[in-house]
Amino acid sequence: MSDFIDRLNYTMADRISMRDLRFSLGLFLIVLSVPFFSFSGDLRLECILNNEGSCDLYKNIQIGSLTTMTIGMLLAILSRPGGTGIKAIDNYDEEKAFDLLVAGFDDEPTNDAVGVLKDGYEWLEYPTGSETWYTRPESGGPWTKYLG
Repeated sequence: MSDFIDRLNYTMADRISMRDLRFSLGLFLIVLSVPFFSFSGDLRLECILNNEGSCDLYKNIQIGSLTTMTIGMLLAILSRPGGTGIKAIDNYDEEKAFDLLVAGFDDEPTNDAVGVLKDGYEWLEYPTGSETWYTRPESGGPWTKYLG
């Protein structure tokens, strides 16, 4: 039991540290991109005023900086330690979603699956449309693959 608790504590600490890492990375990207955005904007304006030809390089640097800032803001907002304030995002459980996805690839139906009763047995085609049938007594129990 203590091994389970140790793993649970490690997992929770790992999730918290990953959240902190994403939050810090988001802030770093914002702080890094602001000077690039500002300086390239100044150079672009100077280029336009002096009619020095193509000023696309400065525009592209600004677009890249703006994209980096946006990614940084999303990382910081969605990973901040207090949550986002959006219940759907804060309550989203990645592990539960992964478990549900993996459960869709199980080879056998779960015991709570419901089939059709016929001649004292419950019949279930699993997965639907696969023409693979499982059966169990009408009283319930584990599913058995029908080989007939």
